[in-house]
Amino acid sequence: MTVVMPRILVLGRDTCEDTIRSRAHMDARGIRYEYRNVELDADADALNRSYNEGVRVTPTILLGDPESPSRVLREPPNDDLDAAIAEAPASPYPA
Repeated sequence: MTVVMPRILVLGRDTCEDTIRSRAHMDARGIRYEYRNVELDADADALNRSYNEGVRVTPTILLGDPESPSRVLREPPNDDLDAAIAEAPASPYPA
């Protein structure tokens, strides 16, 4: 079985209130995403900084291919996150 939904990568920190809020919001809606902790994963930290002018901003949420995302969200309010996910192109994922 294949599920079709936008590819979502959350680059965040376990202790960041905005990261916690965004992840809980997506969890409550059954939205699938990949989470990478920028404090524990040097590649995730570098990717985060590459989209934020060298500064770590959490969460940074990438929609689509992480190397060339269709949308980059920085500390988004839940309504903005919902709207961006609804507009993002979908990709097939194994269920």
